[in-house]
Amino acid sequence: MGWWSAGEQTGGITQFTGEEDKGMAWGDGPADTLDAALDDIAEQFQAAWNRKPTKAELRAGLEFSLGGMEE
Repeated sequence: MGWWSAGEQTGGITQFTGEEDKGMAWGDGPADTLDAALDDIAEQFQAAWNRKPTKAELRAGLEFSLGGMEE
């Protein structure tokens, strides 16, 4: 499982070189978990609304779910 440096504004992912301060990170395990969750969410939208969620809906839902987390 690999881990990468994550860009906050762009969502860009670059592999760690080992020289930088890791700062924000993203990895294979979290990406796989989020992919599975997004698939589940898409299935629920399909069942309820006969369509997939938009990126705006996913962002709004993520912000709602993150409401209690620290920055």
